Formats: sequence, structure tokens, C-alpha cells
Amino acid sequence: MPRNQTKIMSKRGKYANVRKRKMSKPVIDGTPKHKARSNKTILQMSADMTEGMEEAYRKTVLCEISHQEHVNRLLPIKVKGKGLINRTAPKQIKDDASVCSSDLDNKQSAEDIFDDKPNEQQVVSLAEILLKRDEEIREKQFFIGTTCAAILENPEARIENIGVLLDLLNEVNRDGSINFLPVRKTAMISLVEVFKDIVPEYRIGIVDKEHQKLKKDTLARVNFENKLLTYYKQLLKHIEGITSKYTKKLLRSEKQSVETRQLLEMAVQCMCDLVLAHPYFNYSPNLVQVLVLMLNNTKETIRKMVHTCFSVLFKTDARLDLTQHTVRHINMLIKKKQRNVFPEMISCLKNLQIHRINMNDDKLLEVKKQKLEKQKSYVINMSRKERKRKKKLQELEKDIFETKAEESKQIVRRKLTEISKLTFMIYFKILKCYPDSKVLSATLEGLSKFAHTINIDFFADLVELLNNLLENVELGYREQLHCIQTVFIILSGQGEVLNIDPARFYSHFYKNLLYVNAGKNHDDMQTIIKTLDVILFKRRRNVTYHRYVSFVKRLATLCLQVLPNGCLGLISLIRSCMHMNQQLDILLDSEAVVGSGKFDPFNDEPEFANANCTALFESSCLVRHYHPLIRKMVMNVLKGSDSVPINSGRTLTPDEYYTNYDCTEMVFNPEIAPPSQVKYGKNYQRLVGSKILKRKTLSKLSLRMKDGTVIGKSKEGSKGLFHDYFMDYIQMSKMKKTSLPDN
Repeated sequence: MPRNQTKIMSKRGKYANVRKRKMSKPVIDGTPKHKARSNKTILQMSADMTEGMEEAYRKTVLCEISHQEHVNRLLPIKVKGKGLINRTAPKQIKDDASVCSSDLDNKQSAEDIFDDKPNEQQVVSLAEILLKRDEEIREKQFFIGTTCAAILENPEARIENIGVLLDLLNEVNRDGSINFLPVRKTAMISLVEVFKDIVPEYRIGIVDKEHQKLKKDTLARVNFENKLLTYYKQLLKHIEGITSKYTKKLLRSEKQSVETRQLLEMAVQCMCDLVLAHPYFNYSPNLVQVLVLMLNNTKETIRKMVHTCFSVLFKTDARLDLTQHTVRHINMLIKKKQRNVFPEMISCLKNLQIHRINMNDDKLLEVKKQKLEKQKSYVINMSRKERKRKKKLQELEKDIFETKAEESKQIVRRKLTEISKLTFMIYFKILKCYPDSKVLSATLEGLSKFAHTINIDFFADLVELLNNLLENVELGYREQLHCIQTVFIILSGQGEVLNIDPARFYSHFYKNLLYVNAGKNHDDMQTIIKTLDVILFKRRRNVTYHRYVSFVKRLATLCLQVLPNGCLGLISLIRSCMHMNQQLDILLDSEAVVGSGKFDPFNDEPEFANANCTALFESSCLVRHYHPLIRKMVMNVLKGSDSVPINSGRTLTPDEYYTNYDCTEMVFNPEIAPPSQVKYGKNYQRLVGSKILKRKTLSKLSLRMKDGTVIGKSKEGSKGLFHDYFMDYIQMSKMKKTSLPDN
């Protein structure tokens, strides 16, 4: 056989015969043979396919069993065009020995696996567990720091990393690992700081990318803003979930864990930071809505956080939209809770910008606009030269534009008016419906601050309401002070036209002055100084002479029991009163007396206390005060000279004295110089020593004479003679008593 033919035969092998069979066409009983065998071949092929599929399935099951201990199954992912994709993650294998043992176990059958004895568990100490926990916390915190730094470097390119940080806020990650409390708190604070830096100052709107043609840069910016808004919303949902979980447990009277309390404080602080950093961004009204509920929380720390946040917001909000939204929700909550609210909910309203309202601004604006329009028409008609006319027109157009800018301020005034209506609605509702609630003091304090903006039509009713509170409701001295301050502020402004006699309020104020001292209630001195400024200066023509003298005498008594800054403010008031009313100089003369009667310091009516029959004897104590400026000012009052001027040559007001010389930080203003050290010589030390020795020897008395002469003997036998003046006084009094019957 040729070599080529043998090669071909070797290549074909056993399939050569098969081809020969296919070539032949046998016939059985006149029919072809392949038709009879076709059904058998199909059945044989289907059986082979099922066996192959079973073998493949068996292999996959064995592979899954073999790798079951080394793989964590994750949730499937749905991909467009591919459907569901199963995911797995390998487990961390610690020892090689465990790997070998697991391989040997996987090769055995399922029965052998269940029959095997379990391996002994490794004993781990508590210190090792804590050490591993601290290491894991440190690693995750380092990861959070690096991720935040990367985001801040290029926010538009790395905005997706925020999703990784949001995953650390949950108790369990997607991979099944546990997030400890320090990690969650760190992630929350870090996310808030990142959003404070990358969130824009404007409000993000909705852009229809399908119907609008956008540039490449604009489209990238829109995609970035949409992702940023999505992640920001996820953070706010998580924070709101923490607060809602706390409130639900509180309503059910369930015990709050330490972890829940700490997360609540952290969540409230984060919300406050976001509102103050970006008050005009999306979802700021939603944050305010949650914070208003937290303002009535039972925990004082949370209430203080929200109170400071709202105070800063009311002071810095230029558009006033968020302020109006906040006050509206506070009003709604007070309607719902009625008297069951905390004072922080009312005291934060003191920081509103209601005092910016000026009633005459609209009229002045209209007059100014009319004048400018007349001047513009005059220039157009009368001018002939084009350049001069153009120049003058430009100047007038500039002035008119300024008036238009002022007209835009009317929107702000309108918002302030709405805010003031809501605020006074809250105040009046508490005064009428809940006068015995714990928020009355804060209500009266806020009312005294904004009393000048109230409509004159409500003045008479408000004064009568405050008088009923003073007479019928048991108020503390602080509430009475705020009531009196509100009344006098009303009567000193537009309320001068009202025919109201405030004599009863003078008596209440005169009686409550001495309740203030250098202790916890010294902060009320500022309220007293402001009220005295209204009574003694703005309304001095309505104060009688006897009432004026009684108030000055009561202020001098009050100086002895307050701190230096309060004492300086009161002395400044006394000096100004004496400068305006020369009849008060009678108080500086201890011998002169005007009128009849005797001064009664315990009389609550200043009109009948007879203060004109006494003098300012308190000045003898104030002259020796430890504060140098008080000594100097009292001497100026006694001499009748002006007050102590400051560097600019202007004397300070009583309120400025109180604030500038505040010593709550235990520091004097000005600083008191320490005493200089004096070195005495040896002769002086000997003289002092001899005097001390002489005093000790004379103190040992041995004999007392009847006529008051005392003889003392020392150990050396020396005699000392001195006179006892007290014995003389006793003898003289006895002689007077014995001589009375004879007369």
C-alpha cells in the first residue's frame, strides 16, 4: 500500500466505515433501511443529551458545594440587555490548614459531611475583640477621610463616591458587614461638611434634557446637579428617619437607648448646620419643619441647639421666606400643643427683624418719586443743549432707579408685616388663653421688645390686659418687670395720645426693684435700666416730684446689692436725674429737710414714701467701693460734676455702662493693678515688733477700778494705765436715769 494512502487511512480511523455505510443504501422488504432506524437514533441522541445535561448539572452542583464555604452570595444585579446577573464575593481565608480541610471535606459526599464532627472553635478574649473593633473603626474612619478629600478635590468627577459614604450611614453595609456607631457618626458629619462645601447657593431646578438642546458643558453641569440633589435627598431621608424613630419610641413610652440619643443629637446638629449654611437651597423648608418639632423636645440640649439655629437664621435671613415659613409652623405647633410648649419656642422669636418696619417709609417714598418725576419733566421741556440735557437726564434716571430699588424693598416690608402679624397672634393668644403657662415670661419679654410696632388701635386693650395680669395672676417679679416695660414703651411712643393713668404700674415697678441682686437674677438689671430710661427721661414730665425723689433714693439703695456693671449704670442714671432736675440736690444735703414726715423705705407707694426727708446715705459706702470707677463716679455725683468721659470725650449711657463693664468673666474693666511690694527697713520692723509686744502685755489686765481706770501688770511688774470710754458712757447713762425723777 502506498505511504500516502496509509496516512489517509490513519487519519480517518474508525470513521471510514461509517462513511461507507452512508454511501450504501440497503433495502429491507422493498423499503429503505434508514427510515426504520431513524426513530431509534433520535431516541438514542435525546437520551445522550439528557445524560450530558444531568452530568453538567451534577458538576455545577458539586462545584457550588465545594466553593460554598469560600463564597458570599450577594444580591443579583439587573443589567440592561443581559437580565439578572448573580454576584458572589470570596470570603477571607485565614489559615492554609482550614483551606486544605475544607477541600477534603468537599470531596466527600453529603452524608460524610453531616457525619463529620465539628471542629473546635477558637477561643478569643474580650481584649482581642475590642482591639479588633477599634482597628476596624480606625480603618473605616480613615477611608471616610480620604474619600471626602477626593470628592472635594474634584466634585463633578467624583460625585459617585458620595454613595459609598451614604452606605456607611446604615447599621449594616451591602456586603453584610456591621457599621459601628462611631463610624456612622463620622460618616454623617463628613457628608454634611462635604455638602456644605459643594452645594450651590441657588436653588436647583428641573431641566428637561429631552426637549431642550444643551451644550456639552451645560449637560455635564445638569447631570452633576441632579446627582447632587439625589444624594442630598438620601441624606435628609436618613436624618429624618432617625428623628421619626425617636418620636415613635417616645410616643410609645419605650426606653431610649444611648445610641438612639446620640444619633438624634448628631442628626439635629447636622440639620441646623445645613439650614444655616444654605438657607435657600432645595429642601430647606422641609428641614425647618422637622426642626420646629425638635424645638419642643424634652431634652434641653436639643432645644438649645435648635434655638440657637433659629436665632441666627432670623438675624441673617435677607429674603425672609424661610423666616416666614418657620414662624408659621411655630404658630401651628402652638395651636396644636396649646400650653404644653417649652419657653425656647417663644424666646427664639425675639430675634426677628420686626423692628425694621417703619410706618412712614411708604409715604416718604411716594413723595420722593413724585418730586423726581416733576424734575425730570422740567429738564426735558426747558433744556436746549443736547449734552447738558443728556447728562442731567442720566443723573435723574439714576435717582429714579434708586427709588425703584426702594420700591423693591416693599416686598420685604410686606413679608415683615406678615411675620409681625403671626408673631403678635402667638403673643396675644398666650396672654389671653394661657396666662398661667411657663412661656408667659418669654412672651412678655418679646412683647416688650416689639411693642412699638403694634397698631395704636390695640393699645388700650393691651394695657388693660397687662393690668389684669398684674392684679389677678400670680406672676413672678421678672414677668411683672416685662409687663411694666411693655406698658411704658407703649405709652412713650404713639400711646401718648391715650388717656391712661400709669400710676399703678409705677407702684408695681417701685416694689419689684429690690428683688434684683448680685446673684442669679442680675441679668434682669438690663430690663430695669431700659425701663428706668423710659420712666425718668422720656416720660419725666408725667412724673411728680415726690415720685421722682423716691425712685432716685431706691436706685441708690439698689446700688449696694448689685454687681459693678449694674451699679455703674444706676449711678449714671442718678447723675443724669440730678442734672435735669435741680430740686433733687436736696438728697445730697444730710441736714436739710423739705416738707414734713419721715422716710419710710418699706412703703410700696413711691408717692407717699417721703423720700424728700432723707439723703443719699448710701454714697458713704459707695465711696469706699472696691471698684475704682464706681468710687470716681460717686465722688463726681457728690461734687456735682459731669460723669467720667471715655476716650472720645462722650459720656457713656447707662446701658453702655452695663455692657462695657460686665464682669461675668471674673475680669475687671479697667484692670485693677496689683499692690506694689514695699520693702521696709530693719528700724521699721523693730518698731512694729515693739508695738505688737506692748499691745500683748497691756492686754493682760489684772485690776479694774470703779471709776473706769484699769491697771495691768506684766510679768516684769510694769504697770500700764488706760481709759475705758465705754465705762464712761455707761456711768453717764446711769447718772441721767437717776437724775430724771428729781426733775
